[in-house]
Amino acid sequence: MTNHAARAIGQSARDATYWVPDDQLAVGSTLGGPRITAAAKANGSLEQVYSDETGERIFGPVVLRYFDERSGMHLAPEPGGTFLIHAEHQEHQYSLSGDLTVHEDLCVLCTASQDDAQADPPAVYYAVAIANDGDEARDLSTYAFVSLRGDTGHDVEARYDESVRGLLVWNASTPRHVRVFGCSEAPTSYEVTLDAAKGVAEASPGELSGQTDARADPLGILRLHHAIKPGERVEFAFLMTCSTKGRRAAIQTYHACPPYAEALARTTAYYHEYLSRSVVLTPNPQVNTGVLWAKANMLRVERLTPTGWGLTNDPMRSRACVGRDTAWFAYGADYITPRFARDSLLGFVRRQEPSGKIVEFYDLLTGASDDYGLNINDNTPLLILGLWHHYNTTGDLDFLREIYPAAAKAARYIVSQENDQGLVWCTATATGERGIIGWRNVIAGYRLSGATTEVNSECYAALRTVSHMARVLDRHEESAEFAQRADALNAAINEHLYNPKNGLYYLNIDVDGHPRSDVTSDLVFPVIFGVATGERAARIIGRLSDRDFWTPAGMRTTPRDAPSYSPTGGWGLLGGVWVAVSFWYAFAAARHTPEFMDHALGTSFQIYSTDPIRYNTVPGQFSEWLDGETLVNRGMMLSPWFPPRYLWAAIEGAAGLDLASDTAQVHPRLARDWQWLGVQNVLYRGRRLTWFAVRAPELRMYTNFHFQETDRYLTYEEDISADLHATHDAVCALGLRQGQNIVLFVGNTSDRTTGTALRVDCALEGAYRPNTYDSLIGQWNTGDLIAAEHLSHGLALHIERKGFQVIELRQEI
Repeated sequence: MTNHAARAIGQSARDATYWVPDDQLAVGSTLGGPRITAAAKANGSLEQVYSDETGERIFGPVVLRYFDERSGMHLAPEPGGTFLIHAEHQEHQYSLSGDLTVHEDLCVLCTASQDDAQADPPAVYYAVAIANDGDEARDLSTYAFVSLRGDTGHDVEARYDESVRGLLVWNASTPRHVRVFGCSEAPTSYEVTLDAAKGVAEASPGELSGQTDARADPLGILRLHHAIKPGERVEFAFLMTCSTKGRRAAIQTYHACPPYAEALARTTAYYHEYLSRSVVLTPNPQVNTGVLWAKANMLRVERLTPTGWGLTNDPMRSRACVGRDTAWFAYGADYITPRFARDSLLGFVRRQEPSGKIVEFYDLLTGASDDYGLNINDNTPLLILGLWHHYNTTGDLDFLREIYPAAAKAARYIVSQENDQGLVWCTATATGERGIIGWRNVIAGYRLSGATTEVNSECYAALRTVSHMARVLDRHEESAEFAQRADALNAAINEHLYNPKNGLYYLNIDVDGHPRSDVTSDLVFPVIFGVATGERAARIIGRLSDRDFWTPAGMRTTPRDAPSYSPTGGWGLLGGVWVAVSFWYAFAAARHTPEFMDHALGTSFQIYSTDPIRYNTVPGQFSEWLDGETLVNRGMMLSPWFPPRYLWAAIEGAAGLDLASDTAQVHPRLARDWQWLGVQNVLYRGRRLTWFAVRAPELRMYTNFHFQETDRYLTYEEDISADLHATHDAVCALGLRQGQNIVLFVGNTSDRTTGTALRVDCALEGAYRPNTYDSLIGQWNTGDLIAAEHLSHGLALHIERKGFQVIELRQEI
């Protein structure tokens, strides 16, 4: 895997951009806003547009073709074009006939925070700029072909509307569900036709008929004409939107959408704000970029639907909002969009069953829910854990008071499902989703019920968590009750689900009472949730680190040497690479072997940009599961519940933020070859936390916050990182200030020594005595006074490969 077709560009951990040759993608980006989602093809055109308000694809492919107006010849893109894949949009630049340069851009409007109940109007832009770089004027026709049916019924109707300079489309069976395909300028002609051959014609279709009466599965066409003089440039944009309130409302929605340039600027500003939250910096650039893209992917899938804020487990194909996915999503969303985490979790609290059990999923459009008929599932303990995580990161005591009755009810329900051994027991005898109570519930013909180590570990953590909740709320008797129940379940797990023959845990005791000793990736759960400690936890991490579990793209769900191994069996759950499993492993391994954590986080993200046409991936985009042998992605192109687990594993695993109790602790976990680690702008209880740890030579940490029971650290009042500017993309810089004293940190993510100029732009006066630690030299040195203006002009530094410098500056004059 040495061919890297995609190249990350921009400053490490600050810029989410990939450069890709336009013949090296198997599929394009999936882009989303609060109400609408769009996916691109490998050639840069649109594959489909999906409405989260109606739960269906409202447009199929949208393709632009260019023709020389004089000869009628089709102008095909010439080789050598490029894609720029950004967090918020995707650009495509290529040439036509040498002297015409085309720039296309796909963008979905996303500018409003979760505090705005209205959010953005649904808006997908397909923008075009064409420049004439030649010496002669060019007469050009652009034809936009759009599949009008999407996956709606075959009773499609359409008409041209001058106010949108395009087509209004609806179905006779749902006439109030109207979509719009409009343009920033009036087309010279238009047509709705069943003559799909026009979309691939080698000669210009010419003047269009103006007829719009084609039905069933029609193709909409808009034709634009431009005479472009040498050195001139023309720009136009197509806009797709929709409404569930009829044609007039659809037109109003269209005109409520900002013009393309404004939409892109506002969307870019929105992403910049949220991507600047919870930044993680390490010597491994793949980890840094992975955290950045995890946040970007999360913003793409946060939806405002008829039932409120939530996320589907399969964008563009499913309306199901799943409990486990929502709970895990909150573990990441709490660090960038806590309001979304809150609202999505409350969606399940409000649908809690009378018994206390949490449903498997609910429909984002109708609110209808299902529990698959299981007496116990993983959604119940995981929701409790998600609720506690949200309280712990926000400190929202009113939220805790609001959800505590539901959490306590769910905890008591968990206890009610324990068997005589004290294990949480599922009675299911079916297979598939109605016979599997954990995360692998899509394996057809497979049963995983009885007492599973996965769900029992989660239930132990949930009971312990409700004990913490009760203590915070001064419900001390209840706190003691749930703590006792948690301890009893922990003891039962370690007595009955522990396998003394191999020092690991059983997969489960099946519904017939037989222990199953299958060794799978599910062994991470007793480590993650604190059931396995000490030697048992270390043994598990050691077994999961063995070669038969690992590929160059991350961890298999089942080891390759196992008799049951299948690289594609059960949607990859019997041996494929579900990349999020590597994130679980990274979190679990962080306390024991940080170097494996580093490897897991780095390789599992890097696969997305490693030869994307071969592996069917999109650079920066967290796809679902890979073939256990070929590593080709066989799942959805954007998995909503993978990115938050990556962010969580980086912040609470690698960076060492510990929220197990009611107060934050930090224990940075530096891999063996990491000399430094930094975190900035972590959202925590109304503050933004920054800390960095360095080996200087002993571990030393600098923070802007007072932590409890934390490794040795120095506290400064203010984070001034935004005022630092360091040249070179491989350089990371952080700064803290205490009065007139400051500390500057510069880390290098490159494999070679890197020079940089570090400039400090905040107001400084006088002169400063530097005390510097250079990781190359390996000792502290006190230097000559540095004038404040010298700091504003820039310090010239050379940082060894993967190394750092820390400069403590104390004002003396």
